[in-house]
Amino acid sequence: MENVTIIYYTSNMEDEIFEKKMRDNILKQSNGMSIISVSRKPIDFGKNICIGEQPVCYSNLWKQLLIGLKEAKTEFCIAAESDCLYPPEYFTFEPSVKDKVYHYDNVWVFWKNKNRFWKKPRMEGAQICGREYWIERLEKVLDGDTSWETMDNPNKIVRKIFKDYEKWSGTNPVLTFKTDKGISDKTSLCRTVRPVIKIPYWGTTLSIRENYFNE
Repeated sequence: MENVTIIYYTSNMEDEIFEKKMRDNILKQSNGMSIISVSRKPIDFGKNICIGEQPVCYSNLWKQLLIGLKEAKTEFCIAAESDCLYPPEYFTFEPSVKDKVYHYDNVWVFWKNKNRFWKKPRMEGAQICGREYWIERLEKVLDGDTSWETMDNPNKIVRKIFKDYEKWSGTNPVLTFKTDKGISDKTSLCRTVRPVIKIPYWGTTLSIRENYFNE
């Protein structure tokens, strides 16, 4: 879509082969969409902005996202993370308004050291929003802080400010990974949905291990 830019942000902490597979999937599914990547190390992915090896934390993740949003020129931007697999329909949704954030409502998580998929209620790395509104909200969260120092509980602040949000979904899920190399190995889960060993489009836990972890 010509009016949407993918903002890909990464701490470059994942295994390089694994992260390359995540980027290759984004290229495959997004069908030529514009990409801006913001990273701690230089990468060949869309238009790359390298911030240098700053501290790895949630608040700096949001600062990277903000840098990408300001560099983009389109009406909307869509998030993409370095530990996620996105299905084709993730990149085809067109929001009806610019002043709401839309969360993809079909997200599952896979821990590298476990053998199940767990359903997540929502994820910051699976959302689309009007670019100017997103910038406005993040600047309010960061309160003018342009340093790379760690903020206290930045995700809780973001969730509080994004009061107006909608959900959109597709048949095929976004799959996010916990590999022990990210910022945190913890995440929120839908406790009313039982874990499974197979999900649509991506297959079984065994196939995920074989395709993405060479196990």
